[in-house]
Amino acid sequence: MKLKEQTVSGIIWSFIDNSLTQIITFIVGIILARLLSPAEFGLVGMVGIFIVISQSFVDSGFSNALIRKKDCTTNDYSTIFYFNLAVSFFFYSVLFASSGLISDFFNEPKLIDITRVVSLSILINAFGLVQQTQLTKNIQIKIQTKISIVANISSGIIAVTMAYFGFSVWSLVFRNLSNVFVRNLLLWYFSKWRPSLVFSFSSLKEMFSFGSKLLFSGLLDKIFENIYYFIVGKFFSAEQLGYYSRADTFARLPSSNINGVVQRISYPVLVKIQDDDAALKRALKKLIKTTMFITFFLMIIMAASAESLIITLIGKKWIPSVEYLQLLCFSLMLFPLHSLNLNMLNVKGRSDLFLKLEIIKKIIAIPCCSYRNISGN
Repeated sequence: MKLKEQTVSGIIWSFIDNSLTQIITFIVGIILARLLSPAEFGLVGMVGIFIVISQSFVDSGFSNALIRKKDCTTNDYSTIFYFNLAVSFFFYSVLFASSGLISDFFNEPKLIDITRVVSLSILINAFGLVQQTQLTKNIQIKIQTKISIVANISSGIIAVTMAYFGFSVWSLVFRNLSNVFVRNLLLWYFSKWRPSLVFSFSSLKEMFSFGSKLLFSGLLDKIFENIYYFIVGKFFSAEQLGYYSRADTFARLPSSNINGVVQRISYPVLVKIQDDDAALKRALKKLIKTTMFITFFLMIIMAASAESLIITLIGKKWIPSVEYLQLLCFSLMLFPLHSLNLNMLNVKGRSDLFLKLEIIKKIIAIPCCSYRNISGN
């Protein structure tokens, strides 16, 4: 299949994948929001930042490094596979041992068991990272779509059933675990690749030279993206964190969906024409114009209808989420543009500039966050 045909097919299937995934997640979220309390969503949100940070270390930017490298060998793939497993086991052990400290920090005794169980997702995810990377590298989005739909439907059914029968916060915990388990099981089923008993330090060093900068960039981004969960969970209540997490889920529905489609396809496709600067510029301009027009339109509509949307879909008990939702809609409008530009840096191999930009952005953001926290107090 030619590159153009691969791109069109990939965009279509990526759109189907993201759309159906978001719809399924959205519907399941609405049902769970009616069955569970805001506080129960807040408890899971408190652990989220630790899971996200650990997962960033597990991948360490190697997925992008493997996609960008044109002549990946069995040694490359196997080395990264075993590295992922080792790092995931380390971080699971750290979170398991630290669960008591996390519980004390948030003053929530339930977080000990929740942290230890949710953290299993880090271990499970490590088994399928290389298979996922290979499918993306080869623009095999149709297979990923099937996997994603099955995983989301099955985990949604498990979560709703558990919530209905009174398992409260554990329905959210096992929704996450079952999704990760089914997804990685299917990745192994559909992928023909299996790790060999080899580990190459030279391969790891080569991948790390590119991926390490993406690792630190990703860490900065994930920490800042999830820091509000941490702050709200510490200084306010699990209930308030629940309101924020629901608003965040709603706000990211259109923005993340569009960005996910564009990101998944644009990176492996643009990598194939990375040496043709003129073609890269044309492709980037087209992506930006189309993506931003759709994103702005959808986010403005959502912000304008926030109150009626919240009341109609999840009920009046979630009214405090409205203000959060409106603010988040405006803050996420430029998210796809930001991602596309950073994507181009990866395509050109400038992970060093990627990291510098992330550091500058976070330095600028710190005074803003501090001012907002002072003003809020």
